[in-house]
Amino acid sequence: MTSFLWSCAALFSLFVAVEPLSCYTCDVNILGYCLREAPVNCTTAQDRCVTAVAKFSGHILDIHERGCIENSTCDDSSGTVLTVKYNITRTCCSTSLCNGAGSPRRPLAAALAASLVAAWSL
Repeated sequence: MTSFLWSCAALFSLFVAVEPLSCYTCDVNILGYCLREAPVNCTTAQDRCVTAVAKFSGHILDIHERGCIENSTCDDSSGTVLTVKYNITRTCCSTSLCNGAGSPRRPLAAALAASLVAAWSL
């Protein structure tokens, strides 16, 4: 009986569709802090999640971006736009939702835990 179940499980695994990679995008980004993260499904060609920062010469604010990217375009790059030099630093990863920011959630979790402790001690 157990061999029949294992055979069924093996057969079922052949029909399971591979889900596309999911990565975080950031709709609202202020000074490098993402205020509203949202996961998106990548295309089949986009096999990496990316967190990128474009730094400009002069007093121009940095541009931060998250999303899906092809592995072949995961390298850092630099250039010039209208006499302003820029450097783009990309950090890529290959598992679903690996480009999310963990730090903004910690203060919220700590605040919730402190609220629960305070309410429980009353």
